Amino acid sequence: MKIIYIGSPPLLTRGASAIHIFKMCSAFSQLGHRVTLYIPPYDRSVDIFSYYGVEQNFDIKTIVCPKNFLRQIIHGLCCVFYFAIKTPRADIVITRNIIFTFFSTVFLRVPTIYDGHHPLVNKVAEFFFNTFKGSGSLIRFTTNSQGLADYYLKRGLPAGKLRVLHNGVELDKYSKSKTKAQARKITNLQAGNKIVLYSGNIYKGRGIDLLIDAACDFKNVLFLVLGGEQKDIDYYENIVKTKKVENFKFLGFVDHKEVINYLYSADVLVMPYGGGMTIKSGTVASDFTSPIKLFEYMASKRVIVASKISSVLEILEDGKNAIMVEIDDLDSLKKGLRLALSNSSNSLKLADQAYRDVKKYTWKQRASKMLENV
Repeated sequence: MKIIYIGSPPLLTRGASAIHIFKMCSAFSQLGHRVTLYIPPYDRSVDIFSYYGVEQNFDIKTIVCPKNFLRQIIHGLCCVFYFAIKTPRADIVITRNIIFTFFSTVFLRVPTIYDGHHPLVNKVAEFFFNTFKGSGSLIRFTTNSQGLADYYLKRGLPAGKLRVLHNGVELDKYSKSKTKAQARKITNLQAGNKIVLYSGNIYKGRGIDLLIDAACDFKNVLFLVLGGEQKDIDYYENIVKTKKVENFKFLGFVDHKEVINYLYSADVLVMPYGGGMTIKSGTVASDFTSPIKLFEYMASKRVIVASKISSVLEILEDGKNAIMVEIDDLDSLKKGLRLALSNSSNSLKLADQAYRDVKKYTWKQRASKMLENV
């Protein structure tokens, strides 16, 4: 099958959307499909395949658009114009761009899969969705969580078009796991300390302030945050400095392909999302997020301590494959961390089960299910 993927994310940045798109395109190609990814222009001096940790098994075509807040809109429209003029051949188009989906399904009549990752952001998006949701050219509508699926079903999405597909992981990259000692030699982290690690963006509501407070009760444990935009790092570093929390450090951004060694360096992987957990746009996402790092945590065979937000509870279960703590509850978080750090046999059992469970969530499986029976 010939697939065109319309991807409009910011590129070579710290966001997860581009990671997701590159992983999916690589997975489609691994399944034997011919894939071309249409993206905005980027710095060609960077090996973008290596940057996102995928093999160069699909083609890339750049479609002009600005790098500002209009990127998503203009890239979607420019791709529409390109399709209208050039009529590129494809059996199916897959996209996360709602503007392109509107025009491709209603006017161009191109067989399209829309992969939804957040609710409708404004009245224009609502109009687009309400117009194309019943189109025969919309052959499938996928979401990354059941919570988001319920959101769209309530707004009239035909149930027959819907498929829930959580995000995934490249499990083969975790097949030869490293010991903590081996990983810490690579990451230059101290060999003696126990480490609690948070990986990912640190937008509002991600629980970083709660984690800082928890660190005060674990003086002999090193708390590390990997990732985050600099303005967010600066904000939380000021809190750490004000509260004089000596065992809490920010490592900053590393290439996604290097994250695995930091996960292996940890004793505990933590995800203390609050009820007001947000994504980059500021949208509250606790009911529909499907963090890529969750599946990377599970693949790394390290015990996970996570808060009980509904979307995470679709994947993790307390006492089965993780230690789940109450949302926005410092005492509960400290209790969960204490259990993870002190009971090594229980932590090992939970981590092993998480690894077994994550085998259901690979990028290839997600890609295969997306195309199943289309």
